[in-house]
Amino acid sequence: MPATINVRPDGVGVITMDSPPVNSLGTDLVLSFKQEFPKLVNDPKVKAIVVTGKGNMFCGGAEITEFAIMVAMGPEKMKENNPVAALSEMMDMIDASPKTVVAALNGPALGGGGEVSLACHYRVASPKSSVGFPEVKLGLLPGAQGTQRLPRVAPLPTAMQMILQGNPLNAQAAKKNGIVDHVASKDLMEEAADWALNHPPAPISKREVHKTNRFMVAAGGLESGLNSAVNAAPLMIAPRSIIKCFEAACSNKSFREGLQVEMEEFQKLVFSVESAALRHLFLSERLAQKVPGVDEKPLPLKKIGILGAGLMGGGIAMCFIQKGVPVVLKDAKQEWLDGGVKKIDSLWAGRLKKGKLTKEKYQQYHSLLKPTLDFADFQDVDMVIEAEIMDLKKQCFLDIEKNTKPDCLICTNTSGLNIDDIAAVLKDPSRVMGTHFFSPANVMQLLENVRTSKSSIKTLSTGMQMAKIISKKAVMVGNCDGFVGNRMLAPYAGEAKMVAEEGATIEQIDKAATTFGMAMGPMALGDLVGLELFWKQRQAAGDMNKQTKTYYGPYELSDWLCEKGRFGLKTPDPSIKANGRGVFIHQGRDKYVDPEVVAKMEEIRKAKGVTARKVSDEEICERMFFSMINEGFKILEEGFVARSSDIDIVYIYGYGFPPSKGGPMFYAENYVGFKKILERLKVYDAQAKERFTKNKAYLPIDYFVPSKLLEACAAKEGTKVFPGQTLIDVVLKDFKKSNPAQAHSPSFKK
Repeated sequence: MPATINVRPDGVGVITMDSPPVNSLGTDLVLSFKQEFPKLVNDPKVKAIVVTGKGNMFCGGAEITEFAIMVAMGPEKMKENNPVAALSEMMDMIDASPKTVVAALNGPALGGGGEVSLACHYRVASPKSSVGFPEVKLGLLPGAQGTQRLPRVAPLPTAMQMILQGNPLNAQAAKKNGIVDHVASKDLMEEAADWALNHPPAPISKREVHKTNRFMVAAGGLESGLNSAVNAAPLMIAPRSIIKCFEAACSNKSFREGLQVEMEEFQKLVFSVESAALRHLFLSERLAQKVPGVDEKPLPLKKIGILGAGLMGGGIAMCFIQKGVPVVLKDAKQEWLDGGVKKIDSLWAGRLKKGKLTKEKYQQYHSLLKPTLDFADFQDVDMVIEAEIMDLKKQCFLDIEKNTKPDCLICTNTSGLNIDDIAAVLKDPSRVMGTHFFSPANVMQLLENVRTSKSSIKTLSTGMQMAKIISKKAVMVGNCDGFVGNRMLAPYAGEAKMVAEEGATIEQIDKAATTFGMAMGPMALGDLVGLELFWKQRQAAGDMNKQTKTYYGPYELSDWLCEKGRFGLKTPDPSIKANGRGVFIHQGRDKYVDPEVVAKMEEIRKAKGVTARKVSDEEICERMFFSMINEGFKILEEGFVARSSDIDIVYIYGYGFPPSKGGPMFYAENYVGFKKILERLKVYDAQAKERFTKNKAYLPIDYFVPSKLLEACAAKEGTKVFPGQTLIDVVLKDFKKSNPAQAHSPSFKK
């Protein structure tokens, strides 16, 4: 049974929520609880009741997978058979108990778990427990009475912080704010039982909201909280609904009337596309860990070798050390090694100075770092991650092979070379895979694990386990040019440059992207990453007109900037007091488009015979994002990624795509529609062909040529799929069967 009961010798009845792994409030647990709880209420031997969770978790909240079923019912059907109503009935049952009910918080009480605790008359917490309401991060609000109960026990600023921002409180902070009544010092269950036996019933539903909270609402406190939430996530709609619920709680409405407002707002949110997007991402993170065919037990990773002490290598080293894993950090020259260690130390020392790191931790981190110039120090490591200069990779791999044990994995952080070619120099290429970290590696959450044609299942399994150890959001991708992220970014960046030549201003392009929800515009991103990267690659190839799946023209403006040594943020210009100069002049935190760039753009247009025209924001977004999405479809149809949601994870955590839009593929399916994207791609493809065939100053592009998989999805648009599925993945499965030759990668043919 998901809920079990027992009666202690002292007459305290205990009901335990038991639904692994987090005691989530799925239908089975709720029904079981509603069946078992009355037995304790009606048992004359039971004097008081304690509610707790099994294991180290009180309750992790609602069962997220059931929301898809709820939405599939539709708003009208949900009114007739509301699953949330059953949960609310459970809260009423606890609240109305004539016997004192105490929540024994043995661990985190999150979301619905926090609401269960507030339905109890009192809360006794273990020192390691916490209370939180993270629903806003799923585009929702606490829909089981939480918005009405919390303002009755906690100060309004705390309630807003917890529900509007989703920030949890530890046990002591929860006690300080009136949410927890007592923090246990010894045995939680004994102290909870004692509290229950010595305190009368005190349901929160019968308490008045404190006058201070009411006064704050009257004084505009809710508006201030809403403004902060909207500024942090401007595309989210949940904060506005949460404010309405708080208004109801702090008004003259009764508790029951407030619950009616809460239910109305919850239903509005649960059927919103924004919430669907965030729930999609929540489940996609877990799904990404399940790589088709990768089912072997991973190798243990007790010690890691990092080759290259630069910005990337040092950042990767920090990821492991901060999780307690020893690292051997090697570089070719002492000054390079010293510089890398100095940079790492400066970051830790900065945290130490700010009080975010203890002296003991600081010392421990340094004890786990072994700098070296000798490959022989890799002899006992379990994995080596190479983050070296591109030209030296094959030789580095041979040196690693000579100095490591046979089962040591050899990984490369490359994003611009074919990993199969690098691995081919080794005796055993099966122990090689790509590990594409994003810079700075100690900050960015995404990791693209790259499967080569020879990678063993054990290697891949260990690579995914490695990501868990260092708390990265890992996605397994195939070994194609640019992998997933950079390959899809190329047409997006290419079109940003193209619309600039056609007449859109730099400011307009970046504003269109940020209004869409991107963390920054493509022009600002270029200055941040460095404009010289692809310029140098084309120079090395001896072909300045070269285009690949990772970079497209037009190149005239960026090449001119690079020739002047203006790569972006990394190239200051003291003559104009700029801490960086590229497309923008960067001065402190401010930036503005370089007037010389504007003049150069006019010169480029004149040389190409282009007359500037007005370009709408809608056209800018369609050309940048639809070309990106089209490339995502091509990656799927070619078999370089397992599922559409993996692409979404890459773009949310690696490229600043707005979470409320769910990622590029979710956005395509649920916001725009396949037919519209297909129609617009055909228009832009025709325009592109006309441009490069009539004007030889332009290079040919094919990223607007519609994907065959996209065409198949457009033909099936409107088809109903099971809750939790995407139409893209359903069509993809059939597409692979009917087009086996389309999948070039050995990665995900199954």
